Amino acid sequence: MKYDLLHTEIYQTPCPECKAISFPITNENLSNYFHGIKMNCPKCNANLDWWSLLLRHFDWEVPSYTYAIVGGFTTSLRIYMKVGEIFTLNLEEIGIPKESKILQISYTPNGNGLFPIELHGNTPARHYIPNIINLYGRPMGEPSGETPVAVQINWAEKLNDNQIWENIINAVESFTVKDYNSCIIPSNVSVESTLHNIMTKYFSPFSAKDRVEDFLNNGATYSHQLNLLLPLIAHSNSFPKMPDNIRGNLNKLRGYRNSLAHKGKTDKQIDKKTVSELICSAAFGLSYLNLLEEKINGNLKKTDDNLPASPNRNNPNG
Repeated sequence: MKYDLLHTEIYQTPCPECKAISFPITNENLSNYFHGIKMNCPKCNANLDWWSLLLRHFDWEVPSYTYAIVGGFTTSLRIYMKVGEIFTLNLEEIGIPKESKILQISYTPNGNGLFPIELHGNTPARHYIPNIINLYGRPMGEPSGETPVAVQINWAEKLNDNQIWENIINAVESFTVKDYNSCIIPSNVSVESTLHNIMTKYFSPFSAKDRVEDFLNNGATYSHQLNLLLPLIAHSNSFPKMPDNIRGNLNKLRGYRNSLAHKGKTDKQIDKKTVSELICSAAFGLSYLNLLEEKINGNLKKTDDNLPASPNRNNPNG
């Protein structure tokens, strides 16, 4: 397998004015957005609104930019193929972990001679991209001894304890193939499950586990958690409240989810603009919840560290 590995990266978001500088999609930048910290392009001084910056990625319909919002990597390389020969592309050999989810691959010949064709068995899998791909060099254009082919692979890490994040990745994957209805439930599940887990941990010191579960499942359900308990918990931990536009979109997302779950359809067709805002809000909502959880855990540690020593403290037999 002859190839040149170019780079692996998470695509950054470019300045909307000068386009000359790009900014990484990181928790630090998202935290600045939630805390209302002003960001400006260091070259053209344009004001950077993080929500507007990332929402643009859905308009571009370029998978590498869309997946970047949910932590998707892009690996770029150049392979060298010959007409009539089979090139075996082993993704693990080029540094993509075996358990990763492969989201999309593109092949672009950088010269004449051939066009790469994926080979498969007599029963091809339509919704799964394997880690080992066989490419056949089909003749095309002027003959050439060897043709360089640019390969771009979008992928996401697949962790055993990261099922919630995989839901939002599935939503973006559905978006890229314009299956908008299939974006709704996984987007909602990713936020609702994360919020429920935070609430469970937050209230567990105050009551028995079964009472907390009953409270969250039958009393303060998702809508109450999102619109009442979450702002209260954020305030008590000196953390900014979730931006109203994101919380409002998450409420809309919940409504669409309920329609699909109970009626099998939505009252009106979900269009690209709507689903873009819903998925983007889910991604922002997840980041907000993760940052809030970090703040809660940090506050708990500070409280624990400041507790006075006692004969029984840190003594498992006390």
